Amino acid sequence: MPRQYNADVEELRQREYPHMNNGIYLDHSGTTVYAKSVVDAFAHKMVSNLYGNPHSENSPAKLSGDVVDRVRLKTLKFLGANPDDFDLVFVANATAGIKLVGECFRDLAEKTREQKFWYGYHKDAHTSVVGVRELTHGNHHCFETDQEVEGWLRHPEASRANRHRPSAGCGLGLFAYPGQSNMTGRRLPLSWAGSMRHSRYLQNTYTLLDAAALAMTAPMDTVFGDPDLAPDFACISLYKIFGFPDLGALVVRRESGHILTLRRYFGGGTVTMVSTFGEEVWHRSKGLQAPTYKLHEGLEDGTLPFHSILALGEAVDVHRRLYDSMRAVSDHTSYLTARLYRGMASLCHANGQPLCRVYNEDHGAFGDPARQGSVVAFNVLGADGQYVPYSDVERLANDAGVYVRSGGVCNPGGIFTMLGYEPWMTERALSAGHHCGSHGISIIHRMPTGIVRVSLGAMSTKRDVDEFVGFLRTTFLKVDRKPSSSSLAASSPQPSTTSTLRYSPVPEEDILDLPPASFHHAAARKKSFASFADVLEPPRTHRAIPYHPATPPPRQQFPMPLPEVPHVR
Repeated sequence: MPRQYNADVEELRQREYPHMNNGIYLDHSGTTVYAKSVVDAFAHKMVSNLYGNPHSENSPAKLSGDVVDRVRLKTLKFLGANPDDFDLVFVANATAGIKLVGECFRDLAEKTREQKFWYGYHKDAHTSVVGVRELTHGNHHCFETDQEVEGWLRHPEASRANRHRPSAGCGLGLFAYPGQSNMTGRRLPLSWAGSMRHSRYLQNTYTLLDAAALAMTAPMDTVFGDPDLAPDFACISLYKIFGFPDLGALVVRRESGHILTLRRYFGGGTVTMVSTFGEEVWHRSKGLQAPTYKLHEGLEDGTLPFHSILALGEAVDVHRRLYDSMRAVSDHTSYLTARLYRGMASLCHANGQPLCRVYNEDHGAFGDPARQGSVVAFNVLGADGQYVPYSDVERLANDAGVYVRSGGVCNPGGIFTMLGYEPWMTERALSAGHHCGSHGISIIHRMPTGIVRVSLGAMSTKRDVDEFVGFLRTTFLKVDRKPSSSSLAASSPQPSTTSTLRYSPVPEEDILDLPPASFHHAAARKKSFASFADVLEPPRTHRAIPYHPATPPPRQQFPMPLPEVPHVR
């Protein structure tokens, strides 16, 4: 059946999200927007009760401890994870959860014969997932396609992924992959964890799911509903679901979690006793003293952010009240994402050149929440097929009160795969001075080094989508065209008035004309920023490396016209 748009969001936006009136917010993959009711409920509890450090035994401390316990269970249930089968470790964000797992495997690997563990990760992985490879002493492998992963799962003993792996079938291993690409929004198969668990050869290989992007708009019972098929570890950034508070979670399958308690580091609150003097010092981890202590008690180092956890409990309650279920959020955002994709695909220059190059391995997935999240990644093209620097697109959008993200978006494998880079090209970009972030080089030899990403959330509306498509149309398409043979003959190459990219010679009527922002949000944005007059943003430098004819040109990758996306039934 068609994915349903939640018309109630129109009213919710006025009542619960008045702080969104200063622009069109389209960076929900960075963080979604918090509801007013969450802040009100949190503030009320903060001024009505006294909360102490939960490591103490006084009454305010016990109140905090009770809140932490209740919210932990409430969050597990919200995620569709049965507390009998899963535990939840509070962390700062998804990256902190990934780092915790990686360091635990590094510590345990020191006790193996080879003193290292094998690590596999998918090319669509977030930078934080890729970073775990540095703990493996070079014993890692990047899976470049889904098909390579599935081939490895079917015949792991014959896969090239194991070419460096010691003790075939016996060595400690960890396989990590995202539930959803944080670049393109493509959703990856969730069946891999169960397949690995039932593989005779991979019994010592554990699974780590980066669910930060997936959990933003997907019902997580698809991940945790069956403990036998669930990943051993899953990391989540809760602010991507609720907007506030700034917290993360590591959801651990109880039957697997004991391996994390073998780590070396211990912090305050995670041990029952520590010796400090003598030649042989020791400590006793709470994680190894089940059932007296629970798994999370041996992994949550130091004092928990108990005020933030209090706010999380309010956020879960408000989210359920406003949106009913994550399945409803999924339907709503899938509808909007398909609408956005169709609108962008309809934009063309007068010569038929599509305005947007959308990056996705499966363009038919838009509108199908099983295959695509609420994200569209793209670059803008001129009428001559040349790329407009993504930094220019974000700057112009920001000036117009339209808030997107651009650059490498912390997904190095996805970026360079989608943009058609080969390994030598990434080294050339590095040698040219490019680096991740807003101050990198947008164009190198006519090839972009990043993308523009638009992402939608539970509180996004049709108007948000339509105004963004309108921004692209009015900013990058020249509406009033007066082509003539004389103007074609007399035309000379001219650079864009707002971009540092040197476009190739094109007919005068097809040269991009990027006007200043005229959207009504621009004025509201300036008024809002007036209260932060003492906070200055350094100017961005817009850099481009020109194309040299002596250099072999990159393969032509002109985008094909994108078809309309029918509703998925």
